[in-house]
Amino acid sequence: MSSNKIELLREAVLEGNYENIGSLCQSALDSGLDPKQVLTEGLAGGMADLARKFGKMGMYLDTVLWSTAAFTFGSMALQEALSTTEQKSKGTVVIGVPDGPWTIGPSVVTVVLSAEGYKVVNAGSDVGPQAIAQKAKEVDADFVATGLYLSYRLNMLEELEKELAEMGIRHKVKTIISGPSTSPEIADRIGADAYCETATEIVETLDIFTERQKKEMSSKQRVMTTLDLQEPDRVPLVPFAMTFCSRQYGIPYSEYVTNAKSLAASQVSTARRFGWDAVIADCDTAVYTEAVGGKSDIPYDDVPRIAEPAINASSAASDFMKLKDPADYVNVGRLPEILGSVKFMKEMVGDELAIIGWTEGPFQGAMLLMGADPQAIFMLRQEKELLHEILAWYSEFAFQCAKVFVENGADIIGSGESAAYYLSPGAFEEFVLPYEKKLYRRINDELGAKVLVHSCGYVPQCLKYAPLVNPGGAIQFDYQVPLKWAKDLVGKDITLMGNLDCNRLLHLGSPQEVEEACREAILAAGPGGGFFLSGGCEIPRDMPYENMQAMHRACVKYGTYPLKDDC
Repeated sequence: MSSNKIELLREAVLEGNYENIGSLCQSALDSGLDPKQVLTEGLAGGMADLARKFGKMGMYLDTVLWSTAAFTFGSMALQEALSTTEQKSKGTVVIGVPDGPWTIGPSVVTVVLSAEGYKVVNAGSDVGPQAIAQKAKEVDADFVATGLYLSYRLNMLEELEKELAEMGIRHKVKTIISGPSTSPEIADRIGADAYCETATEIVETLDIFTERQKKEMSSKQRVMTTLDLQEPDRVPLVPFAMTFCSRQYGIPYSEYVTNAKSLAASQVSTARRFGWDAVIADCDTAVYTEAVGGKSDIPYDDVPRIAEPAINASSAASDFMKLKDPADYVNVGRLPEILGSVKFMKEMVGDELAIIGWTEGPFQGAMLLMGADPQAIFMLRQEKELLHEILAWYSEFAFQCAKVFVENGADIIGSGESAAYYLSPGAFEEFVLPYEKKLYRRINDELGAKVLVHSCGYVPQCLKYAPLVNPGGAIQFDYQVPLKWAKDLVGKDITLMGNLDCNRLLHLGSPQEVEEACREAILAAGPGGGFFLSGGCEIPRDMPYENMQAMHRACVKYGTYPLKDDC
C-alpha cells in the first residue's frame, strides 16, 4: 500500500498534477507514511524522475513549470506534518548554480537536504561565484554545494574556491560540486572537497563530513595537542610567513614592520584565507639589534637590514659595557610594535588560532647585535669570557621580550637560532646548549609557554641537541635535512616543523608537486603526531596562491588521523 502511495505522488509530480497533489499527500499521511518519506521519496522522487526524463529527451518548459508547481504545492501541504518531526539542524548548506537559469536540480536538492535535517540557503541560479561565497559568509555556512550544467563555465567553480578563500572561510566550509559538466577528476583539480552525482549522494557525503566535523579540533587545540606529542585530528599547517602575509594583505612591507595593527591583521587575514593553524608575530632580524642601539635600513617594500650594529666586533668589550638592563630595551624602536601585535592578534582570534611570538635565540641574537659580522665568530676562540657575558645578557633580553609576548596573549615563543645550529657540536655544547636550556626552561616554567626553535639550513650535526634544550617544544629545520631521518633521531621527544623547499618547490613548483611533497612529508614525520607541516624557512613573498592552497588540501587529504600508510 505504502509503495503505491509513493508511486502515485511521483507520477503526479512527473505529470504536473498540481491540482490534486495536496489531496494525494494527505492520503499518504493518512495511510501512516512518515511525512519525511512522502517528501523525499514521493515529491523529490518525482522531480528526480523529471530530471532523468529530460536528460534523455529534452526539456519542455510548460511541463517543467507544471511539475515544479506540483512539487511546491505538495511541499506546502506537508509543512504542518513536517513541523512536528523537526530535528536539530545538522548544518547549514548554501546551494547555488553559477550558470542557468536552472531550478529543477536546486529544488530537488533543497527538499532532500531539508528533509534530512540540513538548513538549506539557496543563493540562486545563474549567479556569480562571488554571490555564492558572500551568501556562505553571511549565513556562516558549513557546506557549499554547487551545480554546473555548462562545461565552458568550469572556471566559475575555480573562482568560487578562490572567493571563499578571499573571504577567509574556505578552510571552514566543505565544498561539493555536481551537475552534468562536473566529475570527481574536476573536483580534485579545482580543490573541491567532493563530487556527487545525485541529491542522495550529497546527503550521504554531508553526513560523512558532519561526523568528521564533530571530531575536528580548533586550530589552537590542534597545534597544542601536537606539541604534546599526541595525534590531533589532522596535521597542523603552520607556515613561517611574513612578506607573504603583507603581500596577501596588500600593504608594503615597511608598514608591516612598523605598525602592530597592520602586522596582526596581515597575519590573521592570511591565516584564515588559507586555513593556517597559527599566526606568527615576526618581521625581521634587525628589529632586536635596533632596539639595543643599532640602526636599520627599512626599504619601502622589502625586508629591513642591519645598517649599524649595536656592538662592533672590533670594540665589543667597551660597547657591551655601555648596555643597560635588558628590560630597558623592550620599549625601544620598532620592538614595542612587534611585541604589541600579539595583543591585536589575540583580540581578533581569541582561542581560534595558536599565536607565536618571535624572538631571536641567545647565540643568533648575540651575533645579530654585532651586525652578523663574521669577525664576531672569532670570539669563540679569542674572547670566550666576553662572549659568554654577551650570551647571558642577550638571554635575559630574549626572556623579557618573551614575557611581554606571553602577557599579550602568545601561546608559543619562536626562537631564531639558525647560526647556532650551524656550529660544530663542540662549540654548540659550550656556547649554545647552556643558554638555550636555561632560557627555554624559564619560558616554560615561568611564563607557561612552549618554545619553537628555528634553524634553517643544513644543520644535521646539532639537531640531536634539540630535545635536550627544548623538551616539550618544537624545532623547524630546512629541506636539506632528511625528514624521516630527523623523525627517527628526535621525533619521539620533540615536535618537528617543516621542511619543504621554499624556493624550488613552494615558489617555483606546481600545485601537484607541492601536494605530493606534502604527502611525502606527512608520511615521513606525521605518524604518532609531533609534526607541523611548513616550509623549511620563510614562505616566499610571491608563492603562488594555488601552491598555498595545495598545502592545506594535503593536510586535510593526507594528514587526517589515523594516517594511512599509503597516503
